[in-house]
Amino acid sequence: MKHNHTNYHSHCNFCDGRGAMEDFVKAAIACGMTAYGITSHTTFPMPPVKSLQPHTYGKYFEEFARLRALYGGQIELYVGLEIDYLDEVRNPRMPFYATLPTDYTIGGVHFVANERGEWMCTDGSFERFRDAAQECFGGDIRRIVDLFYTKSRLLVQCGNFDILAHPDKIALNASQFEPGILQEAWYEELAYNHINSLRNGDFLVEVNTKALEQHNRIFPGVEWLPLVRKLGLKLVVNSDCHDVDKIESGRYETLRLLQDAGINKVWELHAGRWGEYEIKL
Repeated sequence: MKHNHTNYHSHCNFCDGRGAMEDFVKAAIACGMTAYGITSHTTFPMPPVKSLQPHTYGKYFEEFARLRALYGGQIELYVGLEIDYLDEVRNPRMPFYATLPTDYTIGGVHFVANERGEWMCTDGSFERFRDAAQECFGGDIRRIVDLFYTKSRLLVQCGNFDILAHPDKIALNASQFEPGILQEAWYEELAYNHINSLRNGDFLVEVNTKALEQHNRIFPGVEWLPLVRKLGLKLVVNSDCHDVDKIESGRYETLRLLQDAGINKVWELHAGRWGEYEIKL
C-alpha cells in the first residue's frame, strides 16, 4: 500500500463543492489515492453558502452507498460530515447527527455572529469576507478574530467529532484584511492558546493544505508546527478540496513541511480503523 496518499476532507455539489460526488471519486482513483472521504457541510442557517438541507441528507448517503458499491474495489471510500459549531444547540452534539451512517465526522468553525444575530462567514473568498466584516462588524477585525477563537474553544469543549478542521483558518482572511495582524501580540496569544488547548482533545487535528498553492499557507500555519510537534498532536493531512482538480493540492509539499519541522508521522484511515503511519516521500 502506498503511504500518505489519502484525503479525508472533501466537498461536492451536495454542499459548496464544484462537481458531482462521483467526479471526485473518479479523480481520486485516477491519481492513485488509497483512501478518500466525502464530507459535505451540514446545514447552515444562513445564505449564500450552500450546505446539506433536511431533504438532501438521505440522497447524500444513498449516492455515497452507490459509489462505494461501484468503486470500492479500486479505492477505500469513506463518508462523513463537516459539522459547524454555531451555538450551544447547533453543534456536533446534535442528536440528529448520531442517527446518520457516517464513518467519521469533522468539526469546524466557519461563521460568527454579531450582537444583532447577523452571521458572517469567516471562510471563503477574501472579497466576501471583507464585505461581510464591514457590514456586520463595521470592520472591527479584532472582534471577528476574537469571536472565531471563542467559537473554536467552544467547539473543542463540545467534542463529539473525529477530526478538528483547519485550526487557525481565520489567519488567511484576517491577514489580508489587516496585514501584519498575525504578528500582533494579542493575535499570537489567541492562536497559541487555541492550539495549545488541542492537546487535551480526543480527536485528530487536521493539517489543511487548501490554501498552500495559491496563498502559501497551511492550517495550522507553519509558524505553529514547532508547538504542534511539542504537544504531540495526532495529525491528519487533508486538502479540503472543493474542486475536482484540487483533491491532492499541496499534499506532498505539506508532508515535507511537517518533516522539516521534525514531525514524521500522520494518521490515516484504512480498513475502517485509524492508525499512525510514517511519512514516506
